[in-house]
Amino acid sequence: MIVVIADIINSKSLLNRVQVQESLQQILNQINETFEEYLASKFTITLGDEFQGVLNHSNNLLHILDKITFPLLPVRFRFGIGIGALTTKLDPSICIGSDGPAFWKAREAIEYVHRNNDYGRANIHLSVEEPDDSVNLINQILKLTALQVSGWRDSQINVYKVILEEEIVDPEEINHQRIAEKLDILTSSLTRRFESSGIKRYMSACREVELALEKINKRYA
Repeated sequence: MIVVIADIINSKSLLNRVQVQESLQQILNQINETFEEYLASKFTITLGDEFQGVLNHSNNLLHILDKITFPLLPVRFRFGIGIGALTTKLDPSICIGSDGPAFWKAREAIEYVHRNNDYGRANIHLSVEEPDDSVNLINQILKLTALQVSGWRDSQINVYKVILEEEIVDPEEINHQRIAEKLDILTSSLTRRFESSGIKRYMSACREVELALEKINKRYA
């Protein structure tokens, strides 16, 4: 199983903390409904600024995390991903009270991010019950993609927000004309934003990470 534990970075310093918490709950409700088939236990807020969920497999995992984070920018999140076995039964409707190595590893991963955030740019880490050589490679890719996103300008972020809204996970399926129309810009301007941001390369990297995660996850199926 794949467990995700997340929290809001510097949540106590937010002036609109209550509003952010309410918006987060609405987004998690949408995620739980849209991606119900992927979830073994729905994303649940466990503390005021922390939430967790369990996924059956890694398909769309990073896409889901982006759909949580991008609508709430400039608020930022940490994510700990743990893969391993479970020692208790899961409640599909709420992710509270479950336990096992997958949860322990997710907690270990998010604590790692607390200690090693790469000057505030790294916000996600993977920890596995029985790690192999692929785990370090995946974590390096996650760091690089986080670094890439940290350099995006608002205009580039807006492009990716539309891609998320359109539920596009394959960069080959991006329709430039449709996205340009939604952003009310010329297709030539959109092309420049793609070229300068590397959004398509980011999406491809995320898909490769998800495939690698699933190979690990199958060991605990």
